[in-house]
Amino acid sequence: MSITTPHGGTAGTTLQLGAAFFTVTNIVIQFNDPTADQEKIDVSHLGLTIGASIATLDRPLQGSTTDTGRTIQFDYLGRTLIADASTGTCTIIVAGTAMVSAIAYTVNASTLTLATNDAIRGQATLRIARA
Repeated sequence: MSITTPHGGTAGTTLQLGAAFFTVTNIVIQFNDPTADQEKIDVSHLGLTIGASIATLDRPLQGSTTDTGRTIQFDYLGRTLIADASTGTCTIIVAGTAMVSAIAYTVNASTLTLATNDAIRGQATLRIARA
């Protein structure tokens, strides 16, 4: 299933995990550098005077070796509960243009909400590989 929306340039948006298509209501793609803040620890204090250098220490612990810093979070309609830690490839097409194309993912989190007087809704967060 795919969704067609009449607004915001998102008409014809589809999200596909492997062979499964999802009717999405929201997609957030986040790219962060997981090593950006791992160089030093800021230990500046109130005793520093104007113009003094920032006080830092080397980080005593290393960052995660599996965190790519890139995630896709999406909300969808339907009864499918996406298994945690499952893997595959993800493709997102917006208005006929691939934003993400067959990129490897691992499911970090998945929820399914069943409520009275509402559609069954799910939410998933995928950790995606760096290209």
